[in-house]
Amino acid sequence: MFGTTFYHGTTKKLIIAFGSVFNNIHVQRTEADGTLIKDIQVPLAYESRKKYLARLIQDSKKNRQVPRMGFIMTGMVADYSRSPNQMNEYKFNQAANPNKATILHTPIPYNYSFTLDVYVDYMDDGLQIIEQILPYFQPDFNIVVEEIPALELKRDIPIELTGLTMTDEFEGDFSEQRIVNWNLDFEVKAWLYPPVREQDIVKEVEVSYSTPDIVDEENEPLEQGWFQLGDPVV
Repeated sequence: MFGTTFYHGTTKKLIIAFGSVFNNIHVQRTEADGTLIKDIQVPLAYESRKKYLARLIQDSKKNRQVPRMGFIMTGMVADYSRSPNQMNEYKFNQAANPNKATILHTPIPYNYSFTLDVYVDYMDDGLQIIEQILPYFQPDFNIVVEEIPALELKRDIPIELTGLTMTDEFEGDFSEQRIVNWNLDFEVKAWLYPPVREQDIVKEVEVSYSTPDIVDEENEPLEQGWFQLGDPVV
């Protein structure tokens, strides 16, 4: 059991897939008459809120990189309410070796917790970002993750929005050090897979039988013996 080395990279794929959902959000700055001044693609990084917020407060307003978003995985917990029968097996034929089959036992459902932080200087920038995110979660948004590429195993993974808060962070003079921070909490309902193993494909079966109900071509009862699967029996 334990000691079998394997790694499907499931958690790493989930982190990348989660980040890809938010990597193309823009903020537009306009004049009062609606004329576009600047279109900003909001940078996204894998970083903790505490670390980046401290850096923003220390930086001068001139050197701040905002608007900006950061996300991080904060935890994971087994969700046995979604667990199927653990005795089930998935079997896959191997194109390269027709005499072998790949066996995979039932995966374990896990819920991953993610936090997405939005950092802005101006309230309107934050509202633009939030309004580009919230309408897609009703309450969840599905992404497709290729969990085991060797088996071409793909699954729809729901991302559920579970919480949203907004805070103003001040340091020193309000006009110089204001940081508006939106915090969004998500739950990703994913699966962790056990190791993959190989098994020979059964192509021939021998069966021991003894019954007077089976007769040969001359209508005589067959004696107890052996026959191969596929032998003609009248």
